[in-house]
Amino acid sequence: MGVVKEQYNIIIVGGGIVGLTLALLLAQSDKRIALIEKRAKIESFNRAQYDVRVSAVTPASVKLFEQLSVWKDMVALRVSPFTHMHVWDGDGRGKIEFDAASAGVNQLGYIVENNVMLQALWQRVASTAQIEVLSDIELEYLERHENNPNIELHGGDRILTAPLVIGADGAQSWLRQAAHIAMTERDYQHHALVCTVKTEKAHDKTARQRFMTEGPLAFLPLDAAHYSSIVWSSAPTHIDALMQLSDEGFALALTDAFQSQLGAVIEVGPRARFPLIMRHAQHYVQAGLALVGDAAHTVHPLAGQGLNLGLADAALLAELVLEEYAHKNEYVKYSTLRRYERARKTENATMLAAMDGFKHLFGNDIPVIKWLRHRGLNLTDRSSFIKSLILQKAMGV
Repeated sequence: MGVVKEQYNIIIVGGGIVGLTLALLLAQSDKRIALIEKRAKIESFNRAQYDVRVSAVTPASVKLFEQLSVWKDMVALRVSPFTHMHVWDGDGRGKIEFDAASAGVNQLGYIVENNVMLQALWQRVASTAQIEVLSDIELEYLERHENNPNIELHGGDRILTAPLVIGADGAQSWLRQAAHIAMTERDYQHHALVCTVKTEKAHDKTARQRFMTEGPLAFLPLDAAHYSSIVWSSAPTHIDALMQLSDEGFALALTDAFQSQLGAVIEVGPRARFPLIMRHAQHYVQAGLALVGDAAHTVHPLAGQGLNLGLADAALLAELVLEEYAHKNEYVKYSTLRRYERARKTENATMLAAMDGFKHLFGNDIPVIKWLRHRGLNLTDRSSFIKSLILQKAMGV
């Protein structure tokens, strides 16, 4: 049997949260879309157990999910709204607090388990006729032909071809590497430890974060009043030591590091860890090709913006592509893809720089820097105008 060649209008490589969202946005056209994901399946959700992987979802991202009619499905599974944020410096002399009421909203955002989002999105994709999920193909190389706008993806005895190919395949993006797009990369010299914990005191729908010299520790409120998802960023050797502790030992270390803000940590779930690396693609687009989400950029999780940046990528790219199709254009012009790149690269670079700055500022133990940090936090906390600007940015407004 010879090589099978399959033609699509759009090929999306990667079926994570951003890739699935983008596929559903583009399916608002009548175009034929291939979604390539080796692990394609309806993500299992277990109400009796929290997913160790959670994301802070901004109101802007919620609006996007509402547009796709998947937010109600996520709510039916489990989402955890938070109405307050409390951030303080390691020794407690500098702090800043935010609350939804002062911002004129019902909540500042939601903590949502990744498997909740994936299950809702996969279910919607499975019922969307324009999207064909391909989980049985191992991509080998990408090929372009002169005077042909189509890009070919080769995998065994199959060739997939489309005039627009999008990489949503994560930080180790196969498509980005196949297209020879270089990355700016810097190791934060931090690993993040994540797990679910139960605390003596209720969290009162408040997201809390303590900045320490060795790294930030965040408690993110879940729907049950005494349960939180924690993200502890620190040097790899420190994370090694924390991973090796017994559950009882880890609970004591966590209680101490968090200054007993929620009383004692009385129960801890399975722990997981991952390295933190800043990555930024030197280009987001080529002719007929675009990158979104972690394929284009990864950022330190201390502000919880990684997923929201990726969803904003997907929203803008889909808007521009659909605009082309509305004008009866069969091919998405390179100039249109460049509009996407200019807008999103600028926004993402600003966030990457801000997170870099925060990490260095709060990881610095020089006395004058500590004094300025405390002073800055407290002055900001007393300025309703500055706090409003920060909140608007954090909420994706």
